[in-house]
Amino acid sequence: MAGYQKLDILIREELDQLWEEGYDFSREEMIARIDACNGNITALNELYDSFANLKMRSDYPYEEPSELKDIIKASDAGSISDCDPGEISLSYFRGAFLGRCVGCALGQPVELWNRADIRRWYEDAGKYPINGYVPTRSGDRINEGAATDEKIHGMPEDDDIRFTVLAYMLAENKGLDFDTYDVGASWMYHLPYRAVCTAENQAYLNFASVDSFGPWGKPENAAEILRSSGVSTYRNPYREWIGAQIRIDGYAYCAAGRPAAAARAAYNDAALSHTKNGIYGAMFFAAFIAAAFTDKSIDNCFAKALSFVPKKSRFYETALKAREIALSAGNLDELFSELEKMPKYGYVHTLNNAALCIASIFYSKGDFARAVTAAVAGGMDTDCNGATTGSFMGALCGEDGIPARFKDPLCDTFRSGLPGYDPASISGFAEKCAALAYRVKKNR
Repeated sequence: MAGYQKLDILIREELDQLWEEGYDFSREEMIARIDACNGNITALNELYDSFANLKMRSDYPYEEPSELKDIIKASDAGSISDCDPGEISLSYFRGAFLGRCVGCALGQPVELWNRADIRRWYEDAGKYPINGYVPTRSGDRINEGAATDEKIHGMPEDDDIRFTVLAYMLAENKGLDFDTYDVGASWMYHLPYRAVCTAENQAYLNFASVDSFGPWGKPENAAEILRSSGVSTYRNPYREWIGAQIRIDGYAYCAAGRPAAAARAAYNDAALSHTKNGIYGAMFFAAFIAAAFTDKSIDNCFAKALSFVPKKSRFYETALKAREIALSAGNLDELFSELEKMPKYGYVHTLNNAALCIASIFYSKGDFARAVTAAVAGGMDTDCNGATTGSFMGALCGEDGIPARFKDPLCDTFRSGLPGYDPASISGFAEKCAALAYRVKKNR
C-alpha cells in the first residue's frame, strides 16, 4: 500500500525531494527507468529501494542533519537556555490562538491559489486591498468555502487547528517530556487515517505497520524501532513539506516564554514524519511563537528562533533572506516579487512558505492585520501561512491587537473534529493552554 499517492507518483515525487537534498543523479535517466517499470509494483519498489545507494553532489553546499544532537551541534541551540518567564497575561494566550484561527480562516477559501488569482478575486469583488475575509462573491463567481465573508460563523474545521488541539492534548497528558513514539501513538488514537495527508499520511501508515507498535503499550526501545523502521522516511517524499511546521503551535503555547522547551517539543513531534528542513521549520516557529509571549521585539524573537536552525541549512539561508527582503520592501508587490526570486519549491514545501510567513511578519512592523493579509495574499498554502503568521502576531500583540473585523465573525468558536473540541470556545481553549503552561513550567 503506497499511502497518500500511488507508488508511481510517489517515486516521481521522490526524485524532486532527492535532488533538493543534494543527491547526484540524472533525472532523465531516472524517469526513463520509472517508465520502463510499466507500472509493475515489484519493479517500482526495487527501483525506489535503489535510491538509498545514491551519493551526494560534490558541489552541494548545505549540511542538514535530522538527529537532535546533530542539529544542536550545527546550530546555536546550545547557547539558548530558558529562564522563568514569570506571569504572562491571558491576553497573549487568547491572542495567539485567536490569531491562528483568524489567519487560518482568512486563507482557507483560497488555499493553494496563486497570488495573482487571489488579488483578482478581491479586485473583482471590489474589496482590494485585502482588509477582511475572502469575498463570497466575485463578479459572477461564488466561492464555496465555509470561511468567506458572507458565510463565516466560527472557525471551520481545519487540520491547522486540529493539530494545535492535538498538541495540547498530548502535552496535557505527558507534559512536554513526550517523545516521538508518544506522538505517533496519539495519532493512532485520535486521528482517522484520512484526516492526514502527504507526509503525515505516509508516517501514519509506516507507524501503524510496525509490528511492535500495537495497543499493548510502548516498547522499551521505541526510539530505535522508529529509526530502524524508517517511519519518517519510508516512501515519504513529503518529508520536507509544511506538515510539521503547522503542528507545533500547541507546544509553543504550553511553553510560552520558553523557546528552548518549545523547540525541543517541536522536534519530537516533527521527527515522526519529517527530516531536515521539515524539522527545522517546526523548531523555528515553535521557538518564534513561544518567544513572542514575553519578548515584544520581532527581531529578538527571530534571533532566538533561528538559534535552533543549523547554520549551513537551506532554512537558515531562507529565513535570513526573507527578513532582508521584508525590511527593504516598499509595498506588497515588491515584497512578493523579491520572494519569488528565491529558490523554487512546491506550493506546500516548508521553505517557501516559511519565507512568506517570516517576510509577512517583518513587513507588518507589528501590525496584526498587515501581517496576516500579506501571508494570505502571497498565495501557496494560504490557510497554513495565515495560521502560523496569525499565531505569532497574536502572541506578540495580544487579543486587543486583533481588529474586530477579523475577531467578531469567529464568534469565539472553533471546530477541530476532535471529541471535546467540536465545537469549542476559542478563548476557553486559550485559557486551558495558559493553565497548562503554568503547570508544565512549575513541574519542570
